[in-house]
Amino acid sequence: MKTALYQLVQTACTFDPSDSLLPFNVEGVLVGWMKKSFAERLEEWPELFVMRPRGVGMIGDFPNAEHRSAAMTEVVESLATQDVIRGWRNELVDVGETFHAPPLLHIERAASRYFGFTMYSSHLNGLTARHGQPYMWLAKRAATKYMDPGKLDNIAAGRIARGYTPISTLIKESFEEAGIPNDLARQARAAGAVRCKQKVEEGLHNEVIFVHDLILPDSFVPTPQDGEVESFECVPVTDLLKRLERPSQFTIDSALVIVDCLIRRGYINSDREDYLDLLHAMRP
Repeated sequence: MKTALYQLVQTACTFDPSDSLLPFNVEGVLVGWMKKSFAERLEEWPELFVMRPRGVGMIGDFPNAEHRSAAMTEVVESLATQDVIRGWRNELVDVGETFHAPPLLHIERAASRYFGFTMYSSHLNGLTARHGQPYMWLAKRAATKYMDPGKLDNIAAGRIARGYTPISTLIKESFEEAGIPNDLARQARAAGAVRCKQKVEEGLHNEVIFVHDLILPDSFVPTPQDGEVESFECVPVTDLLKRLERPSQFTIDSALVIVDCLIRRGYINSDREDYLDLLHAMRP
C-alpha cells in the first residue's frame, strides 16, 4: 500500500540525480549535480569551468581551498546580482568529498542547491512524557522564513556552517530556536543520520542530517528566541502518527527525522502495511 507518508519518504530518499542532472567535479572529485540551464550560466567563466560531454568540471591552478573559494565567491556573487541564485544567507558551508575530508572549497549556503553540493545539518527530536504517554515537541516555522514558511519542523535544526560540528551546531540552534539551555542540549544523544536527496527547482537538494534525541523534562517549555520559529506544540505520539499521514504540513527533512525516530523507538512497526516499504526507502 503506497501511503502518503511512504510516497514522501520515497521521493525524498531515492532520487537518482544521474537521470536528469549533470555531474560537477572539482579536483577529480564528484561534489555536485546541476541542471543544464545552470551549467550554461557557468560558461561566462571559461577560465574556471569546462563543459564536458559527461558533466562540468572546475579548472584552474589553485594552491589551496581558500584561493579556489575566492574564485567561486566571485561567480556566486555575480549570479546572485543577476537573480540567478536567490535566498542569500551570508553563511558559508564547506564542500568536500566527505564530511570529515579536507574541504575543497567553501561557498555561500544559498548556492548549494544550484551546484547540488552535499550539505550537512543537525536536527533534534525533542521528546518528553506526560501522564505516562510519549510526546514530541514540534516547531512551527515563521511565516517569514525563505524556505518552508509556516510548516512544522523539529524542535531545533540547522545547517552545519563552516567551522562548526554537528554537536556545536545542535547546541547553538537549540538555544537560538527553542531556548534550550546549553547544559540541557548537551544531554542529547546521537541517533544516526538520514539522507534527503530530491530534485528541486534550483537543482538538487542533497543533505545528510545528523539526528539527535533529547529527553526533555515534562516541565520544560521551548520558547522562540531568534524569530525563526513562530510557536511550539507538544504532540502525543499517537496524534503525531496521524499527522504524518498528511506529510505536506511538515518540512520534508523534519518528516524524515521524525519517521526515523518513530521507527527506532518502535512506534512505527511491522503492524503497518507499508513498514518494509518505509524501511527500504529510508535506507536504500
